[in-house]
Amino acid sequence: NRNIFDELFVLELANNHLGNLDRGMKIISDFAKVARYNNVRAAIKLQFRDVDNFIHKDFRHRSDIRYIKKTMDTKLTREDFAMMTEHVRKSGFLRMATPFDERSVDLCVDLDCEIIKIASSDINDWVLIEKIAKTKKPVIASTGGSSLKDMDDLVTFFSNRNIPLALNHCVSLYPTEDNELELNQIDFLRNRYPD
Repeated sequence: NRNIFDELFVLELANNHLGNLDRGMKIISDFAKVARYNNVRAAIKLQFRDVDNFIHKDFRHRSDIRYIKKTMDTKLTREDFAMMTEHVRKSGFLRMATPFDERSVDLCVDLDCEIIKIASSDINDWVLIEKIAKTKKPVIASTGGSSLKDMDDLVTFFSNRNIPLALNHCVSLYPTEDNELELNQIDFLRNRYPD
C-alpha cells in the first residue's frame, strides 16, 4: 500500500467545478485525455466540506467575505460527488479528496476514495487527523505553514499506526512566484523522512 504514491501525479480538481456537476465531469474527462496521452498514473483530488455545518448559519449569506461566497457557490450534493468520483474511477484515476471536517471524512469512505489528503491548514487539527487515521487509508499531507515539530508529530502519528503517509511540499502562497517555491525543501523532507 505504501507504493500507492510511487510516480503518482495529483491532478487538482478541488472546487474548479464551480458548483456545476457538468463542468466537473468535463474537467475529469479532459484530465483523462491528458493522462492517457502522457501515460501517467494519477489521482484526481476533490475537496469535501459539510457546507451546512462548515460555515456558521449567521454567515452563510454573506457575499462580502470571499471565502464564504466561494464555498457557498461551489457547494455540490452528495449525489453530485458520487457521480464525479465514479467518473474519476471509470476514467482510470485514483480517487482522492481533502475532507475539511469529520463528516467529509465519512464521505471519503462512502465514495471509496483511495487516498485522503490533509490540507496544510489542518495539519494541527488532531480531531480531524484521528478521524482520517481511523479509515486506515493512505494519506498525503501538505506542509505549507507548518513547523518542523508539526511535521515530526504527523509523521510519527501515522508511522506508529502503519498508515502510508506522503508529505506534499507547498508554501501556501497563491499565486506563487518562482523565487518563493523553496523547492530545496523537497530534498530536506526526503532526507528527514526517508520512509
